[in-house]
Amino acid sequence: MTIVQPIQIQVAQKVFEAWDKLGVNGRAEKLQKALNAFPEAQRKMAAWQIDNAKQSIAETRVMPGPTGERNELSNQGRGVFLCMSSLEGDMAKIGLVGQVFAALIAGNPVITVGLAGQEIMDMIAPVVAEGVVQNIAESAQDSLIEANHLAGIATLCDSAQAQQLSQRLTAKSGLICQLVEETDAKNLSVIAKPHYVLRFVTERTVSNNTTAIGGNATLLELGSMND
Repeated sequence: MTIVQPIQIQVAQKVFEAWDKLGVNGRAEKLQKALNAFPEAQRKMAAWQIDNAKQSIAETRVMPGPTGERNELSNQGRGVFLCMSSLEGDMAKIGLVGQVFAALIAGNPVITVGLAGQEIMDMIAPVVAEGVVQNIAESAQDSLIEANHLAGIATLCDSAQAQQLSQRLTAKSGLICQLVEETDAKNLSVIAKPHYVLRFVTERTVSNNTTAIGGNATLLELGSMND
């Protein structure tokens, strides 16, 4: 049976690769242009998520390996993220901004929900490619949650809601959907941690053979000649 994905998922998937390929610094350059549109507290949260990503996931690391092999470790986005909040208040809005910017700077297209999400989308959309950030009505939220190609959900909610959503995602078929929950609406203790952005990425390793065929054998031979 062919499963029809929500149109927002299809749009986001089309722009995912191009957005991810910009790299952290390329995405930061675009997202920083939107910061002045946000109220001060939200702007500080968004700027912190951008700066944190530049420090923690922007660099490609060269890993140790055998002679003639170069191994590189980097990060890439997971895919389409749904960012939403069932909590209200100023801190919840700040948290929602934080999760949207964390998901975006990590290389993921984002879909927001409801009026609060629409406000955030309207401030970011002018500085990114069409489809990188979208919004849906609350009535369409369930269809997005059930979509097979949704990579993750970032949500502000209470502990009971987080548990229910986790169980719901576990029962889904298709792509494993990452749950990134924040249940501390007062302090945003999860969103404010430096490793928060890591919840939105997946590691990528590239191994390059830099030695010609027989090169290692030649190196061994030269080594034995010195003995």
